[in-house]
Amino acid sequence: MTVENNQGEEFVELMSQRRSHPRVEEPAPSDDLMQDIFAASLRAPDHMHLRPWRFLVIRGDDRQYLADLFVKDCQEKNCDADPATLEGAKKKAYRAPLIIVGITSYKSHDKVPEIEQALATGGVLNNIGMAIYAHGFGSVWRTGGYASSSVVKEGLGVASTEEIVGYLYIGTPANANRPLKPIETSDFIMAWPNKI
Repeated sequence: MTVENNQGEEFVELMSQRRSHPRVEEPAPSDDLMQDIFAASLRAPDHMHLRPWRFLVIRGDDRQYLADLFVKDCQEKNCDADPATLEGAKKKAYRAPLIIVGITSYKSHDKVPEIEQALATGGVLNNIGMAIYAHGFGSVWRTGGYASSSVVKEGLGVASTEEIVGYLYIGTPANANRPLKPIETSDFIMAWPNKI
């Protein structure tokens, strides 16, 4: 397949405008749209076709189960946590109407180290974020303590051979037009070798 020049230009322009949206609200993308996005996003680079990933989709009332895990984690880390702290932990599960949990399911392979498998999972999550942005929605990728919490991992059915690489919080941006921070490519990219 050959991509038309204008499609490439449009895609690069879309990438240049992408931003994280820490505050999102209803509505979230529909199930039908998400199925199309998942199918496309799974085309991420994947050395040896290991498919070292799986994803949990949490939306609507099912977020209460995630909230319960966040509260339980908070209680285990601080048995004296006050009600306001526990309520804050609960609210974190309701920051978006749709949450995708990205999980790397490590496979044993001589040619594919674990870091490459985690990056492949991240590639799928990034694809999902770009695709929902292209459809007018917003997202923010979070990790933090809930990504490594044994309480949360057990509650989500994450095995000892697996790792949560991120939570993608998805919805309609509460502030869709917040300004972009400029990025200078020269701060991060250079030709090599740098001959003097």
